Amino acid sequence: MADALDLAANELAGRAPRPPRAPRRAVHDTSGDTGPIAEARAVLDPSVELEEVTRRARRLTQERFAAPGSSGGTASGKRRMLLYAPLYLSSYCLNYCTYCGFRHPRPIERRHLSARKALQEAEILRSRGFRHLLLVAGDFPRLTTTGYFAEIIRALKARGIEPAVEIAPLATDSYAELVAAGACGITLYQETYHEGHYGRYHPRGTKARFDWRLEGIERAAEAGMRRLGLGILLGLADPRDDLAAMMRHALYLQARFPDRALAFSLPRIYEAPPGFLAPHPVDDETFVRMYCAVRIAFPDAELVLSTREPAPLRNRLAQICITQMSAGSRTVPGGYEEAAPDCRFGQQFPVSDRRSPAEVAAWLQSAGFQPVWEIPQHEPAIGAG
Repeated sequence: MADALDLAANELAGRAPRPPRAPRRAVHDTSGDTGPIAEARAVLDPSVELEEVTRRARRLTQERFAAPGSSGGTASGKRRMLLYAPLYLSSYCLNYCTYCGFRHPRPIERRHLSARKALQEAEILRSRGFRHLLLVAGDFPRLTTTGYFAEIIRALKARGIEPAVEIAPLATDSYAELVAAGACGITLYQETYHEGHYGRYHPRGTKARFDWRLEGIERAAEAGMRRLGLGILLGLADPRDDLAAMMRHALYLQARFPDRALAFSLPRIYEAPPGFLAPHPVDDETFVRMYCAVRIAFPDAELVLSTREPAPLRNRLAQICITQMSAGSRTVPGGYEEAAPDCRFGQQFPVSDRRSPAEVAAWLQSAGFQPVWEIPQHEPAIGAG
């Protein structure tokens, strides 16, 4: 019903008509698993030398993401790395996601930032160099309204900051309001494309609606979002099957919106509320292979890596195929305030890479990268917490 109403609203708003949405069919249809998807599956085969895989991914990344003025396509040329920070706005949430630190009704300290407080946090991040922020919030409709997000986005744009959003899926009209306010991209993980597992991990709340979430990125694209960020939460289901489904979803979106840019992130579950154990843990080698597989299948896509991962592994992946990294992240609302305690209680997930933004930038420079704090003019931005 919600999908039908959204499509009707789209027509009334006079947006360009498109063929009916069919992402469910796209992600489950294995008949077209040739080309990029078949190649990605081959990369995940442990019998294929990892060094060969990483060499290929590194070459493609260097060719596509050389720093301005650098000798792109050569091993010696500098590569740019876009740095961003997540700005958590609210930890109130009505969803029962079994793996999430914000899950309802978990007894944690919950915070909701006013627009004024959110801008104070943004100014702290701005003073640390960031010009691109990812706005993150739990799903609590009474507080996390479209108007609330739009107000913050407009204020950030006025301060020279490019905001993207990682929030609960919205209707097309709501996404259009955020685009008009200045949102430059969306991150929306399906978490897992396996419907049976999805239902078990999301038993109650608005997030229990598999199809509404699956179509969320498409609604955002219809509303004018320029960068579309997909992802799966590794540990919830068979990683190879989920990766293939995510790629099918991306190819489907690419065909419908050929002028949009894609971004991918592959977060792993490291810690979850008591009683939850990830049934499909992903080891480091498989993790590296998965990122390489995405790079080989989508050479021009932004690959994003968060501070969930430890510094040594982040450094390694940066030198292979990552093009966008968070730095100095806090995963609790209000966490950047100078006097805020370093509190794990109430976080969405723990941060593994504890380096400051300046330390991450210094390492990047020493490793031959060009750290970039603001979005290149031709590239709308996306991120992942």
